[in-house]
Amino acid sequence: MPNRSILVADDIENQTDSGRRRSRAIRNAASFLAQRLKTGIDLVYVEDAKTYPAGKLGSFRFSAWHAKHEEQLKEAAGQFSVPVTCSLKSGSPAEQILKAMRSRSSPELVVVGTQGRKGMKRLLIGSVAEEVVRYSKRPVLVIGPIAQELYRDMSGQKPLKLLVPTDLGKNSRAAERYALSLAKRMGARITLFHCLWDSINAIIVNTAYAGMAAYDLETVIDRSRDDALEAMKRKAGFFQKQGVACGYKVEEKALTSLCAVYQESGSGYAFVVMGTHGRNAFLNAFLGSTARETIMHATVPVITVHSGR
Repeated sequence: MPNRSILVADDIENQTDSGRRRSRAIRNAASFLAQRLKTGIDLVYVEDAKTYPAGKLGSFRFSAWHAKHEEQLKEAAGQFSVPVTCSLKSGSPAEQILKAMRSRSSPELVVVGTQGRKGMKRLLIGSVAEEVVRYSKRPVLVIGPIAQELYRDMSGQKPLKLLVPTDLGKNSRAAERYALSLAKRMGARITLFHCLWDSINAIIVNTAYAGMAAYDLETVIDRSRDDALEAMKRKAGFFQKQGVACGYKVEEKALTSLCAVYQESGSGYAFVVMGTHGRNAFLNAFLGSTARETIMHATVPVITVHSGR
């Protein structure tokens, strides 16, 4: 059975400095993964009618607009270092990307970039990357704005390191499985990462709401730390038995998971691999999520794996 291809979605028409930087990071990350996984790339660009230049109506001009994109797509394909198949689509970018995933053999993963819109602007305009992450049945590699700025060539990184945040529960299991598979095929080392503060803070908040004093907080913290370390040790042992070098780290500082994860991501990792799950779009726009904020702030690309996968 041939290896699955990597589906790459890029806004090839965006020729601003940030657009070119994003395309370069997408191209380099996808090429690196395709080389390591010994597979090809499906490059897709979606013509969004909302971006059609005002005043340029008529079939001839639309044909010229379409022809320009075909030429740009061909030029973009030539900048990859692995075999590329091109697809030019029309319609809603997120819908067409998801449709492309369903209309062919399921891809290894999807590679996209994001501008990182926030708040009401994101709610009204939408985010292609976030829609793809929310509904994709396959892992999605997202390169956020900071990772685009700081992107570096990973081909010389030895050993290749993957950071895998875990909540030690079911929301992280699919991401852990995918990280294990990826590490086996790429010869990578895994660091499992868990932040204690979220669970400890939840205990403090719950006791406060219940009108009870967290009188023995040090005992609670010690027990949580011991439980987390034991669980991480078991997980790391399982990965090692599968032939993957694996270490673990438990963050004990008073940091939320999202802060701890994107701070840790700057310690020489190639990718972050983490779980995510779909949430209400309105709440997500204003409250955010650990996965979204990690993508926004991480210095490296983030591979999201839906917890229901």
